[in-house]
Amino acid sequence: MPPKGLHPELERRVALLEKPENQGEDYDATAWIILIGLGAVLPIIALMLGR
Repeated sequence: MPPKGLHPELERRVALLEKPENQGEDYDATAWIILIGLGAVLPIIALMLGR
């Protein structure tokens, strides 16, 4: 029968990640431009050039 709950080290790590100060920051404008460029615009350009 498997043990109940998580391993103590895993519980400690999960607790650290759940704290708001360890969550990281939101994306800034530059990151959004890069994400949109690489995720939408670049594939469209590649499709147009591939004709």
